[in-house]
Amino acid sequence: MVRLSVKILGLALVIYATAVQAAPDPYNQCVDETIQQLNIGHINNAVVEICSNKTKTLYAKQIVKLLDQIKNQSKDDQQPERYSDIMKSQQLWKNFVDQECRNAGAYIGSPMYEFCPMQKYAERVEQLSEYLN
Repeated sequence: MVRLSVKILGLALVIYATAVQAAPDPYNQCVDETIQQLNIGHINNAVVEICSNKTKTLYAKQIVKLLDQIKNQSKDDQQPERYSDIMKSQQLWKNFVDQECRNAGAYIGSPMYEFCPMQKYAERVEQLSEYLN
């Protein structure tokens, strides 16, 4: 029974890894493409900055779309306070991200000034998507 469970777990991990590889995240895809375009052979701070900004912009657009969808859903459900509350939290979230990422840049290193916001925006996309479901 234990062997069967281990085999099933192993198979599940292989399937998950294949699914993750099938849909590369935009940051890593950008890193690979930028390294190749610049012919530098490895990642450096400039690549982190370029790809973090590019990916953050992509996530920012997704956030705007999700907020619009939440607004429409709240209107359809006749719950305008829901959208209002989410917009309040959006401003608080933005302030948190700005400060948290300044801290990360100051204490971890300068690439975090760009990389940290990109990570936080990706997390926010997931969070707002959950609000729609």
